[in-house]
Amino acid sequence: MFIFSVRTVVLAAAVSASSLSSADTLSEQSELLCSPEGLMRLIPQFNVNGQFTIPNPNTDLQTFLSAQQGLSNAIDMILAQENISQNPSNVGSLPSRPLIFASNWLSNEVGIQTDGTNLNSPESGGKFGGYRVRSFLSGLTSVPLSQGSIYVIKQSNPTYPALVYPMPTSHPCVNRLFLAAGDTAGFWPTPTYALGRYQLDNNGLPMRDKPLMTYLIVNICLDLGKTAVTNRQSVLRPNAMIILALHWPCEGSGCANNGIGHQH
Repeated sequence: MFIFSVRTVVLAAAVSASSLSSADTLSEQSELLCSPEGLMRLIPQFNVNGQFTIPNPNTDLQTFLSAQQGLSNAIDMILAQENISQNPSNVGSLPSRPLIFASNWLSNEVGIQTDGTNLNSPESGGKFGGYRVRSFLSGLTSVPLSQGSIYVIKQSNPTYPALVYPMPTSHPCVNRLFLAAGDTAGFWPTPTYALGRYQLDNNGLPMRDKPLMTYLIVNICLDLGKTAVTNRQSVLRPNAMIILALHWPCEGSGCANNGIGHQH
């Protein structure tokens, strides 16, 4: 299991959805998406002895699947509730404030692929799952031209393998995510979400007027083509791949990994 070290923050029962006075207030349950501590209460599979823990798919596949699927469904339900309860005019008038994404990422994931003839796993060693592997999102950086609204995965070869668009929702801690791969036919269908938490001031209190920092991504990845070289020309050949994953940001020694996860 991966244990996420978090800083405990005591928040009021209802946190403002935005620093803007026109924003509606989140319900207590909806607020649980805004921190790893809250997420442990909402999805018990992430709570191991009081620590935020992402299940290891190689040692406990069913718990990993339950956490990944349960979180996706819970976000869907909470967004539906917020969409019904909030004032559409208030939501529609909010400024664009997508989550902020780190550059380095790890992931726990499972996947399978086929070219129509062979069936195998894209994970290292042919395992169905990858535990604490280097996420293909590593190298994520905002596109200057987009003023932070669109991100690109910046690597060495290929230089820019994919684009990522975080779309704000009626919930300030939730962004829908869309991916377009530049070297395959990969994309992220719904439900794929990023969760953010408030930045803290020197007293450990949330700064609700600041952009939120992404602490977790839950996604499904579909890829329908794989690059190949034919007559010295790069082409796409049919190849179906499905990945279920949970990604989290890391820094320094916290980025130690067990190899490289699936690649587009």
